[in-house]
Amino acid sequence: MLELLKKAFDKFDTLIILAAIFLFIHFDYSNLSLLDKIYIASFAFWTVTKLIRLYILYNKDKKG
Repeated sequence: MLELLKKAFDKFDTLIILAAIFLFIHFDYSNLSLLDKIYIASFAFWTVTKLIRLYILYNKDKKG
């Protein structure tokens, strides 16, 4: 399972996750700007595509 995660995530993904955590902590959720909403949507898209990649790699690893 650890090898699967190593295939799916690289060093830049770690940087993206750390930046997201930092920004999500400092958001003013009662007053989100358009840029904040775009950032949240793009991070959600990135998360979904990363989960799809993990699913594909898991099925490929299970069959092979």
